[in-house]
Amino acid sequence: MQPATRGADEGWFENESFWEDFYPVLFPDILFDQAQEEMEKILDLIDHPVQSVLDLCCGPGRFTGLLAREGYQVTGVDMSPFLLDIAKKEYADMENVEWVLSDMRKFVRQESYDLVLNLYTSFGYFKDLAEDLLVLKNIAKSLRSGGSFVIEVMGKEVIAKDFEEFLTSKTDDGLFIQAHEILDNWNRIRSEWTLIRGGNVNTFTFEHSLYGASDLIRLCKMAGFSDIQVFGDFDGNPYDHNATLLIITGKKR
Repeated sequence: MQPATRGADEGWFENESFWEDFYPVLFPDILFDQAQEEMEKILDLIDHPVQSVLDLCCGPGRFTGLLAREGYQVTGVDMSPFLLDIAKKEYADMENVEWVLSDMRKFVRQESYDLVLNLYTSFGYFKDLAEDLLVLKNIAKSLRSGGSFVIEVMGKEVIAKDFEEFLTSKTDDGLFIQAHEILDNWNRIRSEWTLIRGGNVNTFTFEHSLYGASDLIRLCKMAGFSDIQVFGDFDGNPYDHNATLLIITGKKR
């Protein structure tokens, strides 16, 4: 039983084998089951009418498809052909959804959306923080005046509160092992994931930036957003010691 091991580099997220091999643990059925309730709560955080939505890093389209079925005009953007193919097949009957293969550092559609979503800790992939700022500026360009964004990440404070160096969990057909290492004074985290299924062992190592609330607020202000708010969950509770997520919203002036 030989493990297939891949190391971390700055473009780990471009490695299709990561999304393919770890899809069962990245997107278990429960995520799709709870998506409708989460989407309703996200929309409740927005205090203006929404007709068109950009789902940036849409993955397999669990929110994009729901919004399309609710009648919104939706664009789902992701740089993984594997994940987009899953989304296209699942929501092939939707005429008011567009799927775009693109990098979030490059995708801009001038003043086209009332709402931009970036969910499931899809922000912070890049080692150069200037690229994260670029993503925010692209979001601002794509929003109409008065439009909003919603970003959901696993906040630095949330991770620090319950940090565990090693985690092990059972899957339907195997074992999932996670090893985590904090880097650069809590600015980055390195994760080594191992998925054991039958006679196959897949290991992948990757890094991700860690953002606290004040970090994200500062970046959003630099990108030109106003009315910035921070929440600790989808219910809109405060970002405090009880927070389970870091959710930040803001508006284009």
